[in-house]
Amino acid sequence: MSKSHKGALSHYVGRVMKEKHLSRRDVKLRSGGEITDSYVSGVVSGTATNLSIEKLKALARGLRVSERKLIRVAFGLSDDRRTDTHRDQSHNLILLDIRKKTVIAADVAEIVQEVLKLAPPERTIVLRFVKKLSKADRSAQRKGRSV
Repeated sequence: MSKSHKGALSHYVGRVMKEKHLSRRDVKLRSGGEITDSYVSGVVSGTATNLSIEKLKALARGLRVSERKLIRVAFGLSDDRRTDTHRDQSHNLILLDIRKKTVIAADVAEIVQEVLKLAPPERTIVLRFVKKLSKADRSAQRKGRSV
């Protein structure tokens, strides 16, 4: 990520936090503990180095903003919704991130291959299931931390 994109992200996150009267700790808690307040501080100051898609999604949850919007800002993509090429760019970044992980994790690659064989309505069902499973896992992790 270029310095100008980090600057844009820094400005955007700082502005949202100020508008919503959020502290770094508020953002951390709203993210479900998936990011730390020092990570939020690094983003706001422009010094954060681990800007993965997962971390950006957690940051978006913490700020209560659209994941797409935050990813667009982070990677310097236009927010012009009138053209399909711009709309597809954020998905391409997410797909590239997934592609990188599938090379590392064989089980993820196998899951993706099986899902691609499904019809769109069946994919929607799988997506709902995975989201519920992920949410339940995050909830269990939070309960485990507080004990």
